[in-house]
Amino acid sequence: MLVSALIAIYETSLGIQQVMGVKSSGNINYAITGSFSNPGPYGGLIAVVLSILIAYLWLYRRNADRWYEKGIWWLSLFSAVLCVIVLPASMSRAAWLSCGVAVLVLGFKEMNVALWIRNNKFYSCVLVAAVVAMSAGAFFLKKDSAIGRFHIWHMEFRAIAEKPLTGYGKGTVLGVYGDTQAEYFAETECSEIIKKVAGCPEYAFNEYLKIGVEYGIPAMVGVIAILILLIALLLSHRSPFAYGLIAFSVFAFFSYPLEAIHIKSEAEKKWESIRYLSGMELYEDAVEELAPLYGDLKDNYRYIYDYGYALHKCNRYQESNEILKEGAKISSDPMFYNIIGKNQEAMGLYEEAEKAYLHAHHMVPCRLYPLTLLMEMKIRQQDIDQALRYARKIVAMPVNERHLTMVRLQNDAKECVDSLSNIISD
Repeated sequence: MLVSALIAIYETSLGIQQVMGVKSSGNINYAITGSFSNPGPYGGLIAVVLSILIAYLWLYRRNADRWYEKGIWWLSLFSAVLCVIVLPASMSRAAWLSCGVAVLVLGFKEMNVALWIRNNKFYSCVLVAAVVAMSAGAFFLKKDSAIGRFHIWHMEFRAIAEKPLTGYGKGTVLGVYGDTQAEYFAETECSEIIKKVAGCPEYAFNEYLKIGVEYGIPAMVGVIAILILLIALLLSHRSPFAYGLIAFSVFAFFSYPLEAIHIKSEAEKKWESIRYLSGMELYEDAVEELAPLYGDLKDNYRYIYDYGYALHKCNRYQESNEILKEGAKISSDPMFYNIIGKNQEAMGLYEEAEKAYLHAHHMVPCRLYPLTLLMEMKIRQQDIDQALRYARKIVAMPVNERHLTMVRLQNDAKECVDSLSNIISD
């Protein structure tokens, strides 16, 4: 328990210092991340530790007789208070929910909450109404994010349905997700809301569905069964860690705790140190430095993209495609297919290039770039009708005015519509 309290004190103090500006967070887009690069996993850790501490404080409230036991109890109380202060700042609804579920189980098992509910029906109804209102508020706090999470799960369920028994293999969940989403949008007419929230996630946002995609339903069910058995065993021994495991299990349904901690290898450090070469357009040097790292970093899709793109800029189109196709297997980012399409186009394989561009478009249908590449290719082929069709489609798409690149692409498409319309009328 001492370790849990010390972890809580360290992480919460780090988070408080980040909010106050004393220390920088692990992500420039967020004020608080603790020792992580994202506030989500950070909130999950705080929720798990807080659940353990609350359970310990309740279960051992009368059993701390010796001086060091009393010291640990009061230290746990102090660290729990810090967690309560920091947890809301993480803005992680999954963390809030996971801690709430753990405390609710503790209440029913150890605090006679069921008896209190029977004796206080009116207040119980008020409490339920308050919880429902807070849940609705949490949903609307980041509405698009919540809808996007449901959409991600929908795609993962569709992927699992295709290979329910064996799955697609280790590390394939993002690549499978991208292909599944592309197939879905190519075949289904969806609302603009769904198109807006559909993106290229870097995580599965559900550890159980991730296991289902990669290893099949039997493995997913097996993991869930093991967690249930462990929780039941810990609960039977009145262990505070049972409630931490409950919080972890709930959080894993909504987030990615198993992927949050990542220790960089020497190869990754080398890759990070040479990324400037591409930024300076020294692509020949970049390829020379990146090639030896492939064996160690072939599971890192960001490295794969850098390597494949450098090969593309060196006009080594076939080699670039071979590398980029490997990256597309482990990433949901349509940029892999955009560059594959450019390579195919450069080799004169226009039909294959069009397929790659359309696949990239369907992967994330709110993005303009794949259609822009298609429009430009059709112009070079002097296929004016098709070019005009894609240009008009780009102009009709909703664009975030704060996204200057998208605004520029749409303005270019508007100019193309005008010029191509004049060519047709002449």
